[in-house]
Amino acid sequence: MSEDMVRAAGEGSSDRLDGRVVVVTGAGSGIGRAASLLAAHRGARVAALDIDAAMLDETVKLGSGKSLAISSRITDVTDPGAVRNTAAWVRDTLGPAQGLVCSAGVSIERPFLEMPLELWSKIITLNLTGTFLCAQEFARQMVASGLGGSVVTVSSAHGFSGRVSGSHYAASKAGVLALTKSMALELAKHQIRVNSVAPGAVETPLMKRVVANAVGGRERSLGRIPLGRFGQPDDLADPICFLLSDRAGWITGQTMHINGGSLLV
Repeated sequence: MSEDMVRAAGEGSSDRLDGRVVVVTGAGSGIGRAASLLAAHRGARVAALDIDAAMLDETVKLGSGKSLAISSRITDVTDPGAVRNTAAWVRDTLGPAQGLVCSAGVSIERPFLEMPLELWSKIITLNLTGTFLCAQEFARQMVASGLGGSVVTVSSAHGFSGRVSGSHYAASKAGVLALTKSMALELAKHQIRVNSVAPGAVETPLMKRVVANAVGGRERSLGRIPLGRFGQPDDLADPICFLLSDRAGWITGQTMHINGGSLLV
């Protein structure tokens, strides 16, 4: 280990996000909320975005109780105009974004043979197109500022394994994975890194609904996880903030599998 590496390790500051503007979509609950709180704890000025005003207010209150710098704005990530307006608000209020976490997503269970086009389109539009719109707008901001940055998408283990009664969700998350790699290739010349975290069964409001409707319920789902427990949003927040930080400065186009070993069985 070089002298510089020893010094950096000793200082223990390379995972800090001090002064950086980090935007988080889906910040009203689950992984997005946890990522917002941890990024702010590590010194970032966080712009928390969600379409649910009440849930977003709760995230801000949790941050205020810990003296964390979290600003918020109601944003529909599927609306190009709303995303553009929010990007301008972030730039004018906090400064140009240097980090983006695309966490907004949804799933509504439906067997493939019964899937109406309207439901298919709804899930693809929110999970995949919403990620595209936000990543494109904030990447443009990063390029314009000349500061570079880091984009972290939230995909899913189902993007690799598929899912019964969730073909629309699995397809949307597989699309996010491909989008992540493509963005990483194109944006590297601007010093913008793009990576993904692919969670397994994490106890979020979305996952609880899915597990409740699954055959065999909670116990069967738990039995498929070698580490013997469901994930928690904080299990994702730390890897996300790592990917936002300088510690991940030579990592791009990669997917971190965070699933308790479930893809092994």
